[in-house]
Amino acid sequence: MTNFEWGSKINALPYGMLYLMSALFLGAAVIYQPVIAVAAVLLIMLLFVSISRPELISYFVLLTTAVSINFLFSGSMFGVEILSLYKLVILMLLVPCILVNGLKFRLSQPLWAMLVLVFITFTFSIWLPEMSSSIAVKAFIGLSLPFVFLLINWKKEVAEKQIRIITLLPLVSVLAGVVLQAAHLHSLLDIEFTGAVRIQGANIPAHLAMLAFMGVAIAFIEIKRSPQHIRFYYTMLGLNFLILIGTGTRGPILALVLMVLYYFYDISRQYLKGKTKFLIPLLCSLLVITSAVYLQLDNIKKRSFERTTETGVDLSGRAEAWEYFLNKAEDSPYAGRGLGAVTVANDGSLYKGFVVPHNEYIRFYFDGGYFGAILLLLSLLAVFLLVYRALAPPVKPYYLLFIAAFLIYSFTDNTLSTVQFIIPFCWYLNCLYRSSQLADSPQKEVIR
Repeated sequence: MTNFEWGSKINALPYGMLYLMSALFLGAAVIYQPVIAVAAVLLIMLLFVSISRPELISYFVLLTTAVSINFLFSGSMFGVEILSLYKLVILMLLVPCILVNGLKFRLSQPLWAMLVLVFITFTFSIWLPEMSSSIAVKAFIGLSLPFVFLLINWKKEVAEKQIRIITLLPLVSVLAGVVLQAAHLHSLLDIEFTGAVRIQGANIPAHLAMLAFMGVAIAFIEIKRSPQHIRFYYTMLGLNFLILIGTGTRGPILALVLMVLYYFYDISRQYLKGKTKFLIPLLCSLLVITSAVYLQLDNIKKRSFERTTETGVDLSGRAEAWEYFLNKAEDSPYAGRGLGAVTVANDGSLYKGFVVPHNEYIRFYFDGGYFGAILLLLSLLAVFLLVYRALAPPVKPYYLLFIAAFLIYSFTDNTLSTVQFIIPFCWYLNCLYRSSQLADSPQKEVIR
């Protein structure tokens, strides 16, 4: 008994000193650097929660994607670009989730493809003069991180909650935008030079549109897959569609056309079979779409036809950007210019917003050539196929149209390299796969 008491006292000494030094540090920080003190307290709280209730941290991490932090807080912190720091922090916060739930490498194909792209970069790619090893490594880490979210072996009930959170992200962004507007930190609306008024929430309009695209597409799938939550998903479908239209972003709206048409075909067929309960969602959906199109028709006209272009429709500079990047990639068509090279390719000839070409097929052709781009596309198709096989037959048509919409959307925007799209996208694919398994068995094939 005596030995136990002495041992307890000896072990307690370092912890007592740690608590005392922490208290002294925080006390001094409050006086001299209150911002650091607040950040330290929040970090301690997050670390405590991440260890005790890791699933809560996963919900928090998902909610942070509702805010385009790099547009709200430009520059760097501790010498690190704010977006890179954000990605690093969320990875650190998710480490306890990984330790508790483990990893399954069934959906790991895109990660292996990224490793091959790095190998191609350092062996066969013909680099631009502005290219460097640090750019390649930075691009690899930034592009690979979202694919890690395909591997976490979430429990089924946690995955279901995460899916509901993803559909809430557009609404969270708008509400956060209202708060930021009230604090005079960020405008809720964006008024373009054409006169078009676009809602942007706590993002820019294009990023909010990405969240809304995911919210609409997922709601379509989950209405069919999770009838126990049908009211929630119908509500989110309507709200997310209105937000998407309000952003005035044409790419995701056009990408979802096939999915919307199939939805009307599906519920009309059910109604004609005598299931009268489908009349209300049918009429409500028609009302929402008609109202949204009517309210945004003027904005769409201003954004599409205000300026005269060679293509007839104003593509916001995309046609010129695509031609520019394709011409610059001509000297290395098979191995590309190196991973991340596209970010330094704009020599000022294009509008500064075209850091990347707003077309993921051209982007990865530029970086990895035909070999790299085709390999990455095949790795994504492998993931899509694995998830497809896990789904129930009634859900599969909606899922296929969701993937088709993603592939179409990728022609006009940075779907694989923007946090507001790729993180919710990979997270949803993983959750959909895990929650669609016949049995929730986290102990099998898990790396601890």
